[in-house]
Amino acid sequence: MLALSQNQRVCITLVACITLAVAALNSLQHARAQEVRGNLQLLTLESRVFDNSRFLRIWLPEGYDDEENISHRYPVLYLNDGQDLFDAATAVLGSDEWQVDETTTDLISAGAISPMIIVGIDNAGRAQRPYEYLPYPDEFLIPPEPSPAGNRYAFFLETEVIPFVDDRFRTRREADSRALGGSSYGALISLYVAVTRPNLFSRLLLESPSFYVDNNRILNDASRASLNLERVYLGIGTNELALDNCPEHPGNAEAVSGVRRLADILVDSGMPADQLHVLIETCAVHSQVAWARRFPVALRFLFGN
Repeated sequence: MLALSQNQRVCITLVACITLAVAALNSLQHARAQEVRGNLQLLTLESRVFDNSRFLRIWLPEGYDDEENISHRYPVLYLNDGQDLFDAATAVLGSDEWQVDETTTDLISAGAISPMIIVGIDNAGRAQRPYEYLPYPDEFLIPPEPSPAGNRYAFFLETEVIPFVDDRFRTRREADSRALGGSSYGALISLYVAVTRPNLFSRLLLESPSFYVDNNRILNDASRASLNLERVYLGIGTNELALDNCPEHPGNAEAVSGVRRLADILVDSGMPADQLHVLIETCAVHSQVAWARRFPVALRFLFGN
């Protein structure tokens, strides 16, 4: 029998452990991939606008690749914070997910909505997320971001994200088949895009929006803008601050009043009442769990048959 030195035995043991660890990781990743319903593709987008790269998480409906659908084109919902949409293991803002794949699959199967494509746009990470999503500085942000670049986000979507998706998938290219949404800062930047690029998206999904930033500046901008929106869904909880026993609190009241004020702005701009849906959920907090719970309502309203 070949005699091995102590170092050789350690090396072999280490290699075996690494092999087992890699196998376990591959098994775990495979299990997570199986948990996603539908066809989810992760594609890397290199951005010149922000000088970085990120994943676009492209969710395709069942039957997308079937021969009978080869000429069919699909409406698209773009959602910010892509890491939080499909898998809790990749979430940036917490330990839960929006359950976008499960909800969309169930609604399509039930005939409540037509087959569609959903694009999750990854944020730039927890530290850089405010830099990209804030069009104006947030004085309450810790640590502060004194020079945010959210004013570039519409250009990023228009010149990089949408062309990237349109070139690779059978999308409907018209704005009336394109929606944008997100939560918190992700909702704030979605409304900012609608204000600054009114012909890019026709529908908005705004969950727990951070309208308070810079003394509600986005609402003032929206009141002066020529909005071009066909449908808008607004969701908010009455306990966004997640305080014990859901007490009345100025912070919670401000969050709800911001949503109500945007609804008034939209109606005053001429939007018919049946094209606006406001969901104010009693005692719901600022979390993925709440956004997942309300997502079926939002999707039915924005894309319902």
